[in-house]
Amino acid sequence: MTAATPVCHADRRHFLAEGYVVVKDALDRAALTAIIREIGELFAIQLRRMRLPVASGDTQEALTANAMQLLHADASTYINTARLTQYLPSVHRLLVGDTILGLARELGMELPVISARPSIHFVSGALKVPGGYHKTPPHQEWRSMQGSLDGIVFWLPATPVSARSNPMELVPKSHLMGLLDTVEHIMTPAVSDPRITDDKFVPITAEPGDVVCFSSFMVHRTSEADDGLVRIALSGRFNNAREKTYIEHGYPTPYKYSYRTDLIHDGFPTLADVAAIFPAATPAPITD
Repeated sequence: MTAATPVCHADRRHFLAEGYVVVKDALDRAALTAIIREIGELFAIQLRRMRLPVASGDTQEALTANAMQLLHADASTYINTARLTQYLPSVHRLLVGDTILGLARELGMELPVISARPSIHFVSGALKVPGGYHKTPPHQEWRSMQGSLDGIVFWLPATPVSARSNPMELVPKSHLMGLLDTVEHIMTPAVSDPRITDDKFVPITAEPGDVVCFSSFMVHRTSEADDGLVRIALSGRFNNAREKTYIEHGYPTPYKYSYRTDLIHDGFPTLADVAAIFPAATPAPITD
């Protein structure tokens, strides 16, 4: 099996020195446009179910309007729909495609392995979930990964990211500080270190097709700057299965995937519900 070859190249020297690198025009924009269209359709499906008006088109403005309307109509359904976007096959294809894996190898990963399922980040001041977290505090991904020391996060904007549209902010060279102390936060443990001050954060502007690659030790957060439109970005986390300490620790993972065995909707599905999909479904014969 041959290693994936990237269609673009990452500056490993800059990555090692600064902790991050932005690779311009690395991905096909059409693939990101298709993902945005699929995300928009998920929100539209739920709005139609509720007999609510749907803003038409694949624009950022239409998606923002539909997401806002769903959030205000039913916060629980909004959260479920936003989570479901992480399971779109198109999202997984992009994050494990030849370009991302090729960049991982260029940045030093001999055998990249997925740390966790992809994440999709919806950020807008208008989409704050009541009682929930909104924008991420300063944090390091290594606490959620706890894998190889050379773990990498790939951050892919699916909408344009300017200095005013909730950009991700990084602290260059913060990866050289190692694992930092934290305090509790509703979203993720927040970095608490006197060296990490507001003036050290640098906003990362990017366009769909660009890839931001950064060390799992990089301190980063979501900017407070907000232009009112939803900013959408995809992210994937990778460990290196050939990194010495990861091997010695026996490939640990902090993630635990489980499922509910009780019925979320009591009494569903009935046999009649199943028969709507499989007409041949019939009641089991009663035996003495």
